[in-house]
Amino acid sequence: MFDIKQRYRRSTLGPLWMTLSTGIMVGTLGVLWSTLFKTNIQEFMPFFAAGLILWTFLSGQIVEACTGYTQFEGYIKQINLPLPLYLLRIWSRNMIILAHNMLVFIVIWMVFGFTWMPNLLMLVLGFALMSLVVFFASIPIAILCTRFRDITPIVQSLVQILYFFTPIMWQPKTLPKEYAYLAEYNPIHHLMELVRAPMLGQTANLDSWLWSFGLLAFFFVAAVVMHNRYRTRVAYWL
Repeated sequence: MFDIKQRYRRSTLGPLWMTLSTGIMVGTLGVLWSTLFKTNIQEFMPFFAAGLILWTFLSGQIVEACTGYTQFEGYIKQINLPLPLYLLRIWSRNMIILAHNMLVFIVIWMVFGFTWMPNLLMLVLGFALMSLVVFFASIPIAILCTRFRDITPIVQSLVQILYFFTPIMWQPKTLPKEYAYLAEYNPIHHLMELVRAPMLGQTANLDSWLWSFGLLAFFFVAAVVMHNRYRTRVAYWL
């Protein structure tokens, strides 16, 4: 909460600027892309809104994890706290941003006449799994970027590229069969689908759950191994 207040101090709307900017992007790009792809706007707009909101949370956590330890250099050098605590602080900050952006999705839901009902149980389970994957992925990223500062712009560039290769502005069903692998073998798509599908009143496929649990196992092992091996060196790399 302190980080958010500092970011928007002396601002009239405060954190609502995040909601406003997201709403403008969803409204303008949603109309544009639904027209270009010749899709039903009542179907595409909620899909795009949910995808963009979730992507903002996911990409924000990954990008900020690159400086997850360096931005708290003063604390780490003076106070002996568990290092993942700083990444949890970033996760909490992005959760607050997500909560503000969810207002945009609620407005979209109201505008299109409550034509579907979100699957709340699957939504909670899917978001819990996605949050765990993103958090555990943040630990090795933070360690690597602290040791090798050149990795930070690489990760940021990869995140920007993944945005266009992930079904956010386009729907998987619009792909020709020869390019279907762009969605089928995209782990980020499956991770987001755990939450987006319940938001749209649908159920995520079994493949999405399997991919997500695989990501969770991989990043959990990577996080434990790297944290146990390098946690005592992080302060010296700052």
